[in-house]
Amino acid sequence: LAFGDDFEAFVRAWRAHVFAVFERISFHDDFESGNLNSWQFPYPEDWAILSEKRAQQGSENGAQGVNHYLHMKRNREPGVPRRPLQFALLKKAKVGSFDFQARVRREGKSMIVVFNYVDTLHFYYAHLSADRGQQEAVHNGIFIVNGEPRKRIAGIDAPPALPDREWRRVRVASNARAGTIQVFMDDAHEPLFSAVDDTFTCGQVGIGSFDETGDFDDVVLISDDAGCQPGATLRPAKHGN
Repeated sequence: LAFGDDFEAFVRAWRAHVFAVFERISFHDDFESGNLNSWQFPYPEDWAILSEKRAQQGSENGAQGVNHYLHMKRNREPGVPRRPLQFALLKKAKVGSFDFQARVRREGKSMIVVFNYVDTLHFYYAHLSADRGQQEAVHNGIFIVNGEPRKRIAGIDAPPALPDREWRRVRVASNARAGTIQVFMDDAHEPLFSAVDDTFTCGQVGIGSFDETGDFDDVVLISDDAGCQPGATLRPAKHGN
């Protein structure tokens, strides 16, 4: 019995898919190297590595060291349909389930973390704001861009994620198989935002702002579910919590 070239091609594609989805990524960027080779930017001229003084850990005499961080110098107009476009994406890091962390500091009112990015019209983002969602319907929560203006899927009742202009730590945990998305701030054990939505189960992760500027540092991405193919299935969104 001969199966032919088509069957052999199918087997090769299936094997490539099976082995790809179990790749592991453990990425960290504190921007101390001075290069941005791991990142892709819509407008590279809008981003720069800056430095500031920072208290040294473990120092008993208040000694200060120099900390480098990623600064977004300029905001850009959102796209049409209404959605953010000004964010930096990690190169070669297409993940399904993942755990992402970063320190963020806003200059205006808000910052964003983009994830499961398929293309400019298909992705999720966590909007971290000084406002409550009840005050500004498109602020402070988890949103989906699915070929139309962004829609909220979580966080309408949550307190502000970024109540001040100090450094804050954000963590996004996604389980692609269960469809769960959780966003934590600082050392909280309970998520500030949570949703169940499996519209996008694979994609890139990034950092930026909807239409403002700010800073990022100590970016960490861990995934045992890397190497997936973004956009393999695009299904209608379903609302979360």
